[in-house]
Amino acid sequence: MAAILERYSPGKEQYALYTGQTSSRFTPILAGITNPDPTYEIRRSRGDCYVFECVLSGAGHLRCGDREYRMETGDAYILRPGEYQHYYSDRQAPWEKIWFNVNGSLVRHMLSDYDLDSVLKIPAFGNPEHLYAVFHAIEKEPVHCTDELALHLHRHIQALSAHLGSRTSIPAQALSMKDYIEHNLTVPMSIDNIAAHVHLSRSRAIHLFREVYHVTPYSYYLSQRLELSQTLLRQTSLSVQEISDRLGFTDYHHFSGFFKKGCGVSPSRYRTL
Repeated sequence: MAAILERYSPGKEQYALYTGQTSSRFTPILAGITNPDPTYEIRRSRGDCYVFECVLSGAGHLRCGDREYRMETGDAYILRPGEYQHYYSDRQAPWEKIWFNVNGSLVRHMLSDYDLDSVLKIPAFGNPEHLYAVFHAIEKEPVHCTDELALHLHRHIQALSAHLGSRTSIPAQALSMKDYIEHNLTVPMSIDNIAAHVHLSRSRAIHLFREVYHVTPYSYYLSQRLELSQTLLRQTSLSVQEISDRLGFTDYHHFSGFFKKGCGVSPSRYRTL
């Protein structure tokens, strides 16, 4: 991370480093627990990732851009890439906190979906369970836990939003359809499946989803499958046939036709570009 200053006593933080595959869509980096240390201080001229933190005990101080906050037991906060960040322990009651550093368009979309785009401090949140789940998932399996981390982060963001009462601005059924699509990208799906998931007619599901996200649910499903296909081609050594199988296509030719229609080139050609 680009940092002007990072200062804390040796042994005062526990780390769990993610070492698996990454993509522009979702890139876990590091999770950790900061133990009480009055000398703890971090200053970054421009943060280069999303940081989700929850204060377990004690207190600390945070300056982000021109905003200043005091953080106390139970408070949670979200830092974003590109911001000036300076945070440090209260000298008299140094904080203990748990945190997760992560990047990717999926994180940005989740924050947007739950109306947390501009939220920094979530006062008296007091629910670190999903950040603990992230930390322990990386500790247990640092290579093959991407899907699990995305799920835990999603639940953490849901909990933050519910605590603030901000989720009500997006219809629950629209959110449910989007969540259902994003968690079933490797499963063949139709608009009937999506509509049935939220107990709506085809026409009502299409109208509601388009009203909120400006695209039909099935078009969104196809675009997300294409993005996942591109990620697997770029970031893994899986054969095109193996990728086709993982994404639930009936055969290689069906997958190749789908990919070429979306990208203009075959999967094999895309991999060499």
